[in-house]
Amino acid sequence: MKKAATRKPAKSTRSGETRRPLERIFTIHGTVQRGRFPNCRQLAEEIEVTQKTIQRDITFMQNELGLPIAYDRVRHGYYYERPVHEFPLMRYTVEDVVALFLARKALEPLQGSPLEATLRDSFKRLSGALQGEVSFNWSDLDQAFSVKDTGVVPSDVSLFEKLSRAVLDCRELRFDYRKIDSQEWENRALRPFHLAEFEGGWYVIGYDEDRKARRTFALQRMKAIRVMKSKFLRPADFDLKEHLGGSFGVWHNPGDTGKRQRIRLRFTGWAARMVSERRWHPSQQTKWLGRKEEVLEIVFELNGFEEIRRWILSWGPQVEVLEPEELRDGIVSDLEKSKDLYQS
Repeated sequence: MKKAATRKPAKSTRSGETRRPLERIFTIHGTVQRGRFPNCRQLAEEIEVTQKTIQRDITFMQNELGLPIAYDRVRHGYYYERPVHEFPLMRYTVEDVVALFLARKALEPLQGSPLEATLRDSFKRLSGALQGEVSFNWSDLDQAFSVKDTGVVPSDVSLFEKLSRAVLDCRELRFDYRKIDSQEWENRALRPFHLAEFEGGWYVIGYDEDRKARRTFALQRMKAIRVMKSKFLRPADFDLKEHLGGSFGVWHNPGDTGKRQRIRLRFTGWAARMVSERRWHPSQQTKWLGRKEEVLEIVFELNGFEEIRRWILSWGPQVEVLEPEELRDGIVSDLEKSKDLYQS
């Protein structure tokens, strides 16, 4: 006896099932705002969803968004008990648009890569959900906001792509690396925890499997990156702020843990005013000397001199190292070498 074929349920063609909740809520809001007194049946037919879905959306609008939506038993439909001049989500939505815009500008050097394509799709989805509620053009935002070039050059795009995927997927890396003071390339194995941009350069922070310590690597000095199949668990105790707490920038020396030194500097003239306008490090303490506020004293607690040494030299004669003596002597030595270079 031939078994009767089971009939598959017909696939729903309601376009409303593919709409995002935010789109449905905007539609309900617009219809109620126009004073049409729509009920659940009418809204369900218009949006092409079930009446239960509409009821859930209305409950969300009442309880979560605080909208004064109520049911009129005489008109058999919903209305606003008081005027609604601004949609509750609007302020946050515009902020999200600006945040995504700034992210897009920051990653502009990655144009044409799969990562940039993914980000572009996110912009399309967001703008599509806001269609009819928020009107903006990327060209208008280009004139209002900007982000300084992050320093990712075209040749680095493929490396950045692999690094970002490895960090997100928690996959181990193998690559060749050349230290800043070396001519030789070394093969390294890393569990990447974090990818950070600092002063125009990108750095990956993770656990160096060969050195058995957390290390920082500059993308610009990496090559032949291979993303391995093996995965790892990002340690729960990894905290970027704590990891870099004793560093003036991104470099962290595992051997310097708990060995922070007090660095005291004195700035004068225009440098004093510029330095006072920014927070350079979490440990920073500033104090103006004199009534005219022309001399600024600043104190840091750091575990290394390399990065702040270059920063001090960038201010020229407008800064003096007061302590420690070791840093002061190092700056004097650098200045003498520069003097000899120009006098030779």
